[in-house]
Amino acid sequence: MELDIETDYLRGLLENVLLMISRFMDVYEGFFGAVHEGRIFNEIAVISETGELYFDSYKMRRFDVEVAMAIVAHELAHYYLGHHKKSGWDANNEKEADQLAEKWGFNIEKLRRCL
Repeated sequence: MELDIETDYLRGLLENVLLMISRFMDVYEGFFGAVHEGRIFNEIAVISETGELYFDSYKMRRFDVEVAMAIVAHELAHYYLGHHKKSGWDANNEKEADQLAEKWGFNIEKLRRCL
């Protein structure tokens, strides 16, 4: 996994999220796509068509750690499920990513209440 992360904040979130996911499945180098940190217009986090994950840690800091970790887990779930290979936004993809992140132990219900 290529990391283009500027802050300890996002690095710590990612490490904790991967630790939680590793309780349910093997997490290995290359398990997820490249991760980038920076400002994103009109979004908190996105996954590109090539599977690159982008997080706006400035916006994520507005939420408590539990919600921020759920955001990261939700985007990683999109990658794991291959949603980046499909074109366009799809409500079913969002539901699938939420379900997988919840299975991994993240509080998606709290995330949805905050967004």
